[in-house]
Amino acid sequence: MKILSLGIQNKILLAILAGVVSIGSFQVWEYKKKEDEKFVANKETSCKVQLKMGQDAVRRSRILRSLKYNNIVISRVEQPGITTSFVKGDTYLLMSRTNGSTLPVDTDVYDSIIFRSLLKTRLDPEALLVKAVSIDKQNKKAIVSSDCTPKPFAVSLKNLYEEYQTLTDDSGYSRTDISF
Repeated sequence: MKILSLGIQNKILLAILAGVVSIGSFQVWEYKKKEDEKFVANKETSCKVQLKMGQDAVRRSRILRSLKYNNIVISRVEQPGITTSFVKGDTYLLMSRTNGSTLPVDTDVYDSIIFRSLLKTRLDPEALLVKAVSIDKQNKKAIVSSDCTPKPFAVSLKNLYEEYQTLTDDSGYSRTDISF
């Protein structure tokens, strides 16, 4: 009888311990879920800023507008790795002149409608500011990073442009002519 009583007590203690552990595990899971949601929300905000800055870069430059909206190629267009040097850590404009997606379709994105929409084919894909990671001149590709993706991704050098096309701007002045 004493053994049976001791067995029942052990089972009760194990059941209580299992309940405490499951409640603790749920609270940890809930905390991590909230932290992940905050992280993705911050990345969405940063991604939207990079998209807005990409669109602003296109609006600021006659060369980039001509390329994006009229598909007019100007020989003096500044493209890192092609007509200018590719500098690791610099910010460049990722812009497609043809129908397609903003990001390459094989790119990993965060689990969110906004990020998945950047993989959809469009008539006019959005321009996006990206940060240079590395270049593969032989294959004419660059590895870039963005807050829109969890990992760096490869893009064609033909789709990368200098954010500021120094040879033209709408005011008729170069960036060095402006004084404050």
